[in-house]
Amino acid sequence: MRLYSEQRFGLVRACVARDGQPLLYAEGYALDPSLTLWGTRSVARLSAKSGRIGFLKLADGQEAMTDLSDPDAINEGAALEIEIAAEARADKLPRARLIGMADGPLRRLSGPLPLIERLKSQARRLIDPQAVFEAAEDPDALDIAEAQAIHPSFDLPGGGYLSIEPTRALIACDIDMGGAGEGMIHTPRQAAKRLNEVAVAEVARRVRLSNLAGLVVVDLIGNKHNGEKLTGLVRDAFLAESPAIACGPITRFGILEFSRPWGARPHGEDTPLKAARRLLWRAVAEARSDAGGRLKLRAPGPVADLVRQCLKDSLDPLTPRLSVETASVTEVVPVR
Repeated sequence: MRLYSEQRFGLVRACVARDGQPLLYAEGYALDPSLTLWGTRSVARLSAKSGRIGFLKLADGQEAMTDLSDPDAINEGAALEIEIAAEARADKLPRARLIGMADGPLRRLSGPLPLIERLKSQARRLIDPQAVFEAAEDPDALDIAEAQAIHPSFDLPGGGYLSIEPTRALIACDIDMGGAGEGMIHTPRQAAKRLNEVAVAEVARRVRLSNLAGLVVVDLIGNKHNGEKLTGLVRDAFLAESPAIACGPITRFGILEFSRPWGARPHGEDTPLKAARRLLWRAVAEARSDAGGRLKLRAPGPVADLVRQCLKDSLDPLTPRLSVETASVTEVVPVR
């Protein structure tokens, strides 16, 4: 596998690719000490209970939730050893796996990993446990990975269109024949069969790349589908994640369904940190065409504050040329 990465201002974006196709993407702080990152283990405090749901207070002040198999056996205020099983998304708290009771103060148990190492770990967990990585530099490859991670819908090879739309309840995927059947007037079934197989394989790649999970529903083209072949494509694509993947039979309405547990936060969800990273990268691109000139980075309050913090702690050679201003718009403005 190839590992592409670039780091500026203490921020990193990186992707893992194979055969020219991006498989995983990540961006954020080069070293993030947050206790709510996927896989982080710590001792937390049970702050409240609601049925079988326990609410946790972590050592860094953040909150999470966990499932309590026996709520009556654990009192509020108890110290618990946990591991983050799913990062926060939308308005949902991070979900933790309860390991057991603990003693002592709230604290981190697993050391913070650099973003690159976390991405490698994710690749071994989700794609290939024996993965070997070849480091490479290619901003274009990173741009493609980022675009596909944020916008998973796209034109299929050979025609057709795959729409992937996250909703609150599920991930809705629709396969559209489009122009894929052109030149195949007498074999429309073969065209639909080929496009369904290509699309199902791409659904798996795009869902993983975008960090999407939960119930995934795929509206196939036509009827009389080869259910064994199509569900086999899903199982093969997520082989490293089995048996966590549950795949159901294709319904009489031509619907393929499978479920995948949540892990890292979906890339389609915007955050101030992502906006700050994009703004700084825009400044880098602008600086290439304005050698030596000063640039003003304008952004709303939360984004501007993060940019200021990144510049404050940065030794990047571009830093002295940049200033930050709080504004209602996000832009890079040359200072004359």
